[in-house]
Amino acid sequence: MMSQTPAFSSEWRERLNRFLVVFAGIYMIVYVVWRLTSTLNPAAPVLSFMLWFGEAFGVINFLLFFWMTWRVKPIAAYRPPKAGQRVDVFIPTYNEEEEILEATLAGCRRLTYPHKTYLLDDGRRESVRRLAERMGVGYITRPDNRHAKAGNINHALRQTDGDFIVILDADMIPQPNFIERTLGYFEDERLAFVQLPQEFYNRDSMQHDLSRPEWHEQSLFFHVIQPGKNNTNSAFWCGSPSIVRRKALEDVGGVATETITEDIHTSVRLHSRGWKSLFVDEPLAFGIAPQTVTAYLLQRLRWAQGTMQLYRSKESPLWIPGLTLAQRLSYFASFMAYLEAIQKFIFLLLPIAIILLNVLPMRVDLTLFMLLWTPYFLLNILANQIGGRGYFRYFKSEVFSFLRMIVFLQSLLTLIVKKPLKFKVTPKSVDRSVYQKERAALRWHFALLGAMIGALLFGSLRNLMSDTIPLGTTVFLIVLFWAVYNLTVIGVGVREVLRRRHERRHYRFTVDLLAKLVWENQVFPARVLNLSPGGAGVEVAGLTAAQTGMEGGCLILPLPNGSTLRMDCERLNVRAGQSGCMAGGAVFKPMDDATRMALFEFLFVDLAGKPLPPFRRLRNGRGRCVGNWRAARSAPTSAEGRRAVREKGGETPPPCPSP
Repeated sequence: MMSQTPAFSSEWRERLNRFLVVFAGIYMIVYVVWRLTSTLNPAAPVLSFMLWFGEAFGVINFLLFFWMTWRVKPIAAYRPPKAGQRVDVFIPTYNEEEEILEATLAGCRRLTYPHKTYLLDDGRRESVRRLAERMGVGYITRPDNRHAKAGNINHALRQTDGDFIVILDADMIPQPNFIERTLGYFEDERLAFVQLPQEFYNRDSMQHDLSRPEWHEQSLFFHVIQPGKNNTNSAFWCGSPSIVRRKALEDVGGVATETITEDIHTSVRLHSRGWKSLFVDEPLAFGIAPQTVTAYLLQRLRWAQGTMQLYRSKESPLWIPGLTLAQRLSYFASFMAYLEAIQKFIFLLLPIAIILLNVLPMRVDLTLFMLLWTPYFLLNILANQIGGRGYFRYFKSEVFSFLRMIVFLQSLLTLIVKKPLKFKVTPKSVDRSVYQKERAALRWHFALLGAMIGALLFGSLRNLMSDTIPLGTTVFLIVLFWAVYNLTVIGVGVREVLRRRHERRHYRFTVDLLAKLVWENQVFPARVLNLSPGGAGVEVAGLTAAQTGMEGGCLILPLPNGSTLRMDCERLNVRAGQSGCMAGGAVFKPMDDATRMALFEFLFVDLAGKPLPPFRRLRNGRGRCVGNWRAARSAPTSAEGRRAVREKGGETPPPCPSP
């Protein structure tokens, strides 16, 4: 009986959660009906309707979300793949740096199921052709860039013959078991594609929470919403990372080229022709999330504009023949996510308008309103917290909603004005103009902040300087709090953007590895704290203050897989730490191909999917080095000392050549 208790508790917890969600939904419907029928102010009909619309929109979104995500458990059991199936791996690229491509190809080299890998180069770069040749993969290009990424994939389909196609963005690095974990599902002959979650190794990106880097802005979508869409056969293709059946693509004429969001458009075509889709919530590839707000907003604008293109086209999920009602409703729920910008804009404007115009968009007893509104608000948050399965974060969601509000509003013009849109690749790296570009990307946010602050100060001072406050003191303070809250949310978003630094060219993976630094025939114990293809953050024991700007040397790094990397250093910049150890950074020289590939595979394949190691104190409370550092001061540093160690059966690394 004891062994059944956890399952029993889990079952009842699930029932309780569902009861709370249903109760919240019923209460919220009753609330918005009451608001519509009993509280609107006829003296301010426009403001009254705007506020009610914002609240009603939230209730509709709430109901659609829980309808989609009522069940998120897998609908298909894992099946190991049959041997001998033909699999091609497509990596479309246009202008991404070769190091990014090299990391992705390093992951493809480690794929354990037999396959053929192809670089699809729309940049027609000779250096990329040589990279493909060096890495032993196919290279496909074409004379033009017609239809961007979709056209690139369609062209490659005509040049290859694999029955299944793995689609990876240029920065999306697969895990070795990627194909084994996905190919078996295609025993269902009507399955068109398997979509996987988009996860990222650069956990300091624009869309990550620096305080909890395992969470990012798309976590709720990929770990709750997409799994829920499986139940209505409406999980849609996100392009990468995924595996697609060639026959299904050929049945719909290839990847859709009429919109700049070719993935969801192709999904609609496949679903309308009776094909199935499957989302598997298993991170099997890791890419680069937008590092800057410029890249983030550019990507979100492309997604939003492409969705608007689709919904105004003859193949809109609202009226294309072949979809079930449940599929149409599921696609409509995803469309509503972009309309949320209208709701957010209304909620920004209303408190300012109320204070400036001295008119309240409702006519109701304040006590009664607060008694009914407070449960509406709290139940909304509680139910979303339950339905979010740990991935819903209220305040962070608010911050991102306001950050992307401007580009989502901009995308609504695509519903009205029909004009060709150009596919813009999301930048995967930064340059020296990054800070200037970020401020330019936030110009509308700065303008909105300035206008809100100015209007708020003017309206507040006018009210405070008058003999009476027309709204009443209590109502005025409530509306003022609402306005200040809005300013805080936008301010926090802008502040988080501006405080991020982009000084490094490469992302530094957090590690905790013991190493040895060899410099001028001296060996120093070291600990590597972060690592990238270009350098490492290190702590070194035994150095003196005079050795803070060293040139040359070599870092010898044993890896957990048993191999040892030996990286020549261009320079080592260190400074005195609190413990007597020296802390700083090493900049690597160009490496030979074997060392470079071993480092790439360790970083981008072995480490990319691992959780960040917990912070470990390297020093004791008295500020002295501890653990493996204790013998640092007595470590052999001269050639004679190393020779004595070898004669006693110990090991010391060989000296690196001087620069």
